[in-house]
Amino acid sequence: MREKKDLRLFFALWPDQAVREAIADRLSHIGLKDGRQVPGYNWHLTLHFIGNTTIDEKHCLDRQANKVGAKPFELILDRTGFFKKPKVFWLGSHHVPGRLYELQENLGKEISCCDYQPETRPYSPHVTVARKVSKEPPVMSIEPIKWFIDQFALVESVSVPQGVRYDVVESYELDNSC
Repeated sequence: MREKKDLRLFFALWPDQAVREAIADRLSHIGLKDGRQVPGYNWHLTLHFIGNTTIDEKHCLDRQANKVGAKPFELILDRTGFFKKPKVFWLGSHHVPGRLYELQENLGKEISCCDYQPETRPYSPHVTVARKVSKEPPVMSIEPIKWFIDQFALVESVSVPQGVRYDVVESYELDNSC
């Protein structure tokens, strides 16, 4: 008999309230009228999407995530972007810090022993702010949002009547001594 997959999980950078407020402010200036805006409580930057997992796999992911060595860094959200095929409008960075790529790569290596295969396409860090955008919005620079990254999170996607809600399951501190 096949094991039941109890949880839908992903690893992400989880913004604090100040960053969420800054994102909301920039979006109010953009005035995007098309698509379905992602609720502010769900904004995040995905490191690895895991998908449906068992409780045992979740324990493995947690154990391996605790082994990731990475230093804190600053991420500047200063531009918008659009993915045509999924019709997603997002915020990102003109200059992605190397430490973000290192964190994403190191985490992928650690969790690969947990029945997880990292994606093979290039990593494209972004914060999705709207879905089902039918008309491609202009790509533009925005007033920079400084986001100090000193931890990452294991997040569960929970079905709710309004769609989904993302709940942080575990947080992992980045280490200045790395």
